[in-house]
Amino acid sequence: MDPQRCIQLLHAMPLFRQSRPEDLLVLARSARFAHVERKRLLFKPGDPCTGFHIVAQGRVALSLAVRRGVEKPLQIVEAGGSFGDITMFLERPYYLSVRALEDCLLIFVPRDAVRGLIEGDGRFAMRMLASLSLRMRSVVDDIESFSLQPPAARVITYLMRLLPPGVQTSARIELSISKNMVAAQLNLTPETLSRYFRELADRGLLTLEGRTVLVHDIDQLGEYMAAQTRER
Repeated sequence: MDPQRCIQLLHAMPLFRQSRPEDLLVLARSARFAHVERKRLLFKPGDPCTGFHIVAQGRVALSLAVRRGVEKPLQIVEAGGSFGDITMFLERPYYLSVRALEDCLLIFVPRDAVRGLIEGDGRFAMRMLASLSLRMRSVVDDIESFSLQPPAARVITYLMRLLPPGVQTSARIELSISKNMVAAQLNLTPETLSRYFRELADRGLLTLEGRTVLVHDIDQLGEYMAAQTRER
């Protein structure tokens, strides 16, 4: 991969968004690339975490084992996202499993490369701390949206986040993951998710066709979400 493309991906990460180009060049030079096949288990709980990965192409799922043989997906990392960047600083093994949802191109940056920049430049460390603070705010927002909201509001919030930029009235949304995985992310059972999709469809707010969701009126969908939140 072109080093400049690697630098662009690094700069897009919250962890390095405020970093200088020369620092990102150091990381890019230490990076390694790997193609992985769909459904491959990349890491399991207990595996050592010696750096972080950027998903250059494809998607991976981070899941928590809830009982033997059953995993709960917690996060889908899309192209441009990353995983392992927090765990590597703890110097502890992975506590989640990581599996490729489709064929992927991953970029691995070793922990030692990041540590070298931190030890050599306190300003780099401060910029990373600022980025980590922003990321923590995002995590808290996700917890609030997908755990504290009533179920119907969770479903609508999830759909709102998938709306194409600039749409104002109606929209077509393609669910990139299975409904079972969507349900797990929203802390719902698949049956409960299907029930709320039917309820929204019965109210004329959307139409569900396989993995395609047709939102008929974005404002009305938002008003229904607000009403559900007030009634809680």
